[in-house]
Amino acid sequence: MLKLTLDTSSIIHGTQAQPYGPQIDELVEFARQGRVGLWITTAFAVDQERAPADKHQRNLAWLRQRPLIGTIAGPFRLGYSPLGGTEGFLNEAHTAGDVALREIILGRASPAGRRKVTDVQHLTAHLKAGHDAFVTSDHDDMLRKRVAIRSRTGIVVVNPAEAVQLARGRVPKLPAGAGR
Repeated sequence: MLKLTLDTSSIIHGTQAQPYGPQIDELVEFARQGRVGLWITTAFAVDQERAPADKHQRNLAWLRQRPLIGTIAGPFRLGYSPLGGTEGFLNEAHTAGDVALREIILGRASPAGRRKVTDVQHLTAHLKAGHDAFVTSDHDDMLRKRVAIRSRTGIVVVNPAEAVQLARGRVPKLPAGAGR
């Protein structure tokens, strides 16, 4: 079974009828059929801190109506993760991947804001879970950098339309160096 980790942007597309909404609905249908597994990460809660209350509630209601979407925990980060939460420690290989993701997403020059750290948190949780592809519409921080992410960590980053192609057993046309 194809295992997909959904970024918060994917949930927003599904909930709010955004441009990739039909593809997210199709992925959920594939999950109902047992063809794919779908997960979000615990970093979804941090992303929702900035959401207006009505959209946050819609996102949570949408997820409750799709209990087949599981949740995976990311790494524990001081100053980020709640004490007593589900985040845990990483093994050596996952730590190396997390360091690479921080370099790719955050850069080396300036301290990162919580939103950018959350992107790393999503991707590291995905890496830790060993899933097949990370589904996002975040072009600036993830899709644009997917070749570097793939080459340094092995994570395949796809948009929702490409995820549907994967679920159908087709290999989507990805940028050079980013293939499966």
